[in-house]
Amino acid sequence: MIHDQRVLYSKIKEWALDSYFDGCRDHAVMQGWPHEQIMGYVTATFEDGFERPIENIMWQVVLLVLSGGWYPDKMKTARVNIASFIRANDLNDLLKDVPLDEANLFLHDLKILNLIDP
Repeated sequence: MIHDQRVLYSKIKEWALDSYFDGCRDHAVMQGWPHEQIMGYVTATFEDGFERPIENIMWQVVLLVLSGGWYPDKMKTARVNIASFIRANDLNDLLKDVPLDEANLFLHDLKILNLIDP
């Protein structure tokens, strides 16, 4: 997904929730899809990913939250992948062009999820 401007964390969450809603409405309610298939639907909606690394890690955090902890093995893998990405990249550098309020919200979510130290 290519954009001239960075996609905001709030927009990534909005798109994810819109996709989640559509998946639940169209497939879970009408066809009986379980939550895991809905998560696959949401993931596939943005399978091409985002242009910037910070957008991709924000997307991964949103998916982790939407998974609701229902799939412990997948959740563990997602947490390891996110934590590994954060360790391999300077989080402060990734957030350098992110407005302070947005960066603080994202950092707050990472702390709540125990992906970074409080």
